[in-house]
Amino acid sequence: MEQYHFEEVAQQLSNLISIAIALSSEKDLAKLLDMILSEARRITHADAGTLYMIEDNKLAAKIVHNDTMNTFLGGKGDQITIPPVPINDIYVSGYVANHGVSINIPDVYNDDSFDFSGPKKYDEMTGYLTRSMLVIPLKNHKSEVIGVLQLLNAIDKNTNEVIPFPKEYQLIIESLASLAATALTNSQLIQEIEALLDSFIQVMVTAIDSRTPYNATHTQKIASLARALAEAINEDTEGFYKDVYFDEKELKVVSTAAWLHDIGKMAVPLSVMNKATRLDKKLPFVLQRIDYAMERKINHYFETVLQAENPLSVTLILKEKENIKKTYKHYRDTIIKADNPSTFIDEELKQEILYIASTTYPGEDGTDLPLLTDEEVEQLCIQRGTLTAKERKIMEDHVLFTERMLSKMRFGTELKRVPEIACMHHEQLDGKGYPNGLKGDQIPLEARILAIVDIFDALTAVDRPYKKAIPLDKSLSILQSMAKENKIDQNLLDLFIKKRVWEKASLPL
Repeated sequence: MEQYHFEEVAQQLSNLISIAIALSSEKDLAKLLDMILSEARRITHADAGTLYMIEDNKLAAKIVHNDTMNTFLGGKGDQITIPPVPINDIYVSGYVANHGVSINIPDVYNDDSFDFSGPKKYDEMTGYLTRSMLVIPLKNHKSEVIGVLQLLNAIDKNTNEVIPFPKEYQLIIESLASLAATALTNSQLIQEIEALLDSFIQVMVTAIDSRTPYNATHTQKIASLARALAEAINEDTEGFYKDVYFDEKELKVVSTAAWLHDIGKMAVPLSVMNKATRLDKKLPFVLQRIDYAMERKINHYFETVLQAENPLSVTLILKEKENIKKTYKHYRDTIIKADNPSTFIDEELKQEILYIASTTYPGEDGTDLPLLTDEEVEQLCIQRGTLTAKERKIMEDHVLFTERMLSKMRFGTELKRVPEIACMHHEQLDGKGYPNGLKGDQIPLEARILAIVDIFDALTAVDRPYKKAIPLDKSLSILQSMAKENKIDQNLLDLFIKKRVWEKASLPL
């Protein structure tokens, strides 16, 4: 099972938000530039990097970092003596400055698109080896390029080897570069900072959702549904919610909490996030094992027949061979059926799986081997869905990761309730939700909003690998049953249905 990388992910998010907030208060430009490069390297695990500013139509290095060479120049470090880079298309940084586009190069030594004589000369002089490179333009509020952020040698945390820069992080670094350029021009208003924070959160969510090919628009739909339901409450001037009103700042809290409610899934292993069937990618190997076991069984039968004192008739031998094939085909069909996430594993099917697991076949050395491993039996006996109890716990822990990650962010007064709301979207009114088992009035209205729209999307989503989309009428019926069981808020659900909130959120259902 993959290991969680929560602390690393949480620190990345916290540091990026800190940079955005620092734009409105940091007066020390050198410190801010150093922070920008440091956090860009931290996010991408870059071994080295340079932050250039355009001066006299050239790119002047302002901050230089290189962990391997223990080099930290500019800012509070040593003075930079590196000559400026001409803004010329033959150089990658010059090209980025000229055209305002990002360039991601997997291997400098296998790329002839630009003149890399500078990095290669540096490598010869120092013994350093430049490989991967991510170059991002710094654009101000007028979309003018004022500098370039150049990152070198992304490091794989597990192997410590240099790898290409992952594409999913490019959007994040581009957002960071946008923050840097805005700070450097010192012309951004408070409203622009808020808009930038919003877009940054959405970019983070896009990066998270891009980890899985399934349900890539989930967060966007939840944010849209949550705001639409909050606005429906504002319109309920004569109903149950006549005394409740969300002003624009409070709507912002609901919307932001919705955008961030699944941020903790960044720490959930992809093997759990993308598990489409009970056996997932192991099904072909299990079926191959069954086919092999069948051949071994047939061969063993033939060997036994040949060694018998009283030979059997050809008809009986062939009949027994067909019986063996029929038996193993049944095993195959049962495994395929059980692996399908739409199959409910009842007691009868479970007993069949256990019987198959108790069946053995002779290995190459004559040792009896089981048709199914204990892990495969556990997975095939999952009653509903595709996750084992351990995997489900890992998935549910995304709320705890969300809580820890958001607790590291400085939201300020207006958004201070975002973390608690975002972390309660799986709580239930009867106290049987998670992570804290909160009951009734312990769950605020905003969190109840998230709970309903999150379940609604889970039921109606067409891109979940482990289930088919449930029709709207049946989905609403399921929600009604949950409300009657005191899982979700009945009054809120009634309003959700009465106002047909999914239509206000422009969801195609």
